[in-house]
Amino acid sequence: MNFQIKKLILWPKNTDYKFKEIEFELGAINIITGASRTGKSAIIPIIDYCLASGSCYIPVKTIRNACSWFGIVIQTENTQILLARREPGLQKSTTDMYIEEGTNVIIPEVPIKNSTTEATKKRLDELAALSFLEMESDSKNNYYGRPSFRDLMAFCFQPQNIVANSNTLFYKADTTEHRTKLINIFPYILGAVTPDILAKRQEINELVKELKRKERELLKLQDVSEKWKIEISGWLAAAEEFGLLTNTDNLDELSFEEQIEILSSLANKKAFDSIILKNNIEESSKEIVSLRKEENGISFKLSSLKRRYTEMTQLMESINDYRESLTIQVERLNISKWLKSLADGEHNCPICGKSNDYPQQQLKIFYKNLEKLEEETGYTSRIPAAFEREYENVRSEIQKLTEQLVAIQKRIEIQSRIRNSSEEEKYTLENIARFLGQVQYASETFEKLGVNSELKAEIETLNDRLRDLRSQVNENTILKRINTALRTIEVYVIKLIPFLDSERPNDPIKIDYGNLTVIVSGKDGRDDYLWEIGSGSNWLSYHISVTLGFHLF
Repeated sequence: MNFQIKKLILWPKNTDYKFKEIEFELGAINIITGASRTGKSAIIPIIDYCLASGSCYIPVKTIRNACSWFGIVIQTENTQILLARREPGLQKSTTDMYIEEGTNVIIPEVPIKNSTTEATKKRLDELAALSFLEMESDSKNNYYGRPSFRDLMAFCFQPQNIVANSNTLFYKADTTEHRTKLINIFPYILGAVTPDILAKRQEINELVKELKRKERELLKLQDVSEKWKIEISGWLAAAEEFGLLTNTDNLDELSFEEQIEILSSLANKKAFDSIILKNNIEESSKEIVSLRKEENGISFKLSSLKRRYTEMTQLMESINDYRESLTIQVERLNISKWLKSLADGEHNCPICGKSNDYPQQQLKIFYKNLEKLEEETGYTSRIPAAFEREYENVRSEIQKLTEQLVAIQKRIEIQSRIRNSSEEEKYTLENIARFLGQVQYASETFEKLGVNSELKAEIETLNDRLRDLRSQVNENTILKRINTALRTIEVYVIKLIPFLDSERPNDPIKIDYGNLTVIVSGKDGRDDYLWEIGSGSNWLSYHISVTLGFHLF
């Protein structure tokens, strides 16, 4: 990207004067010298302000009092861009901006607002061809937002507070917000993460969200299926008794889909298809007896567990009450520590006022009781882990048995309800026809739950797409690209350092982008961070060489 400053412009508040232009030579280093307090340090803040910075750091008084607008002319590959921004006055900054583009822009006598800082940022993002995708699309943290033109200012400026700072290597990286954002977008800056990878990462995040949602839906459907499975078993058992279904020994072992399929086939039958058999009636009776027996067994276990759970809960409450009681006694006896400390020295009795006339024996009794209570309090400070584990096991077992009992009672209730016709109507064609009508309605209801097979197919498709995307977004490959880019920049820096005033011009350096600093490796094998190296000339040399290294890259 060709993006050079051609002019810096100052518009005066006094309209008797014309605007002031400072011309820069393109494709060359421009050096501005002069006496102290002549405005040299204001040039970087003026350029930064015109490039839509969040705050105005242009020095107050002389410059701010004299200027109404600040502007710069940018030369790109084929066009010029004039960016001007109003002096903020008493505000920290203003969003009022003037922007004009053309082959040769004409500088107005007085700019008139035609844009805002936000619009200017978007235009600069477009010029820099930056991705409009977030670094982490599923994060609401601004630190993981999309890379912007403003983020890249870290590599454009080295003002006085940065260029010889041992703790900060890049512009504005001395604040947490800019520092964190810069670290996060560094892989993108180095070209290790491309817009294509960002797009794939975003698709991965969206697919993961959709996958989790569908998995939750499937889990709910499976839970519902388990509940309905109990009811379906009841319907099928009744159908066997009425002779509408061939006896199936392993009815409960069939899958939910298989049971629905059998129920659907029943819905198409007629009462005349019924064949009442002695064996079916006997098997049905045996099943009811078996279910009742299982119900009684679980009920007995639940009663036993309930009693155990009640006793354990009471024990826990008793321990807590006892601990509180001991704590109160300890607090009351704490005065004995104070009295004992006075008795150990030469003090007057705080009660009678006489010296060395303490009731020593009584104090010792108090103190021993206090120590005993403190010891007991320590014993009861926490419930043993084994007890807590057993307490949780009892709760879990109660939950498990409760679910089993409900399932059995539901099965009994369904089969009893279906069969609770009057004795003379129970096996009549009319009653069987009524039963088949109920089956048809139930079958239609259950078939709606068959979408879980569709969900499974959708989930499998999502997983396939995720596997494919994750193979393309290889984090190890990205890490290798980062390291390759950093090695390239480090070579540039090593070539530049000998031309600057550094005490260690031949020592290799490493760029630690995780900490946004430089590590210098000595001949003795020791690695020294920038803040561990002394002298402002060294700091200045590394700042300039690293910044130029990034520009070369």
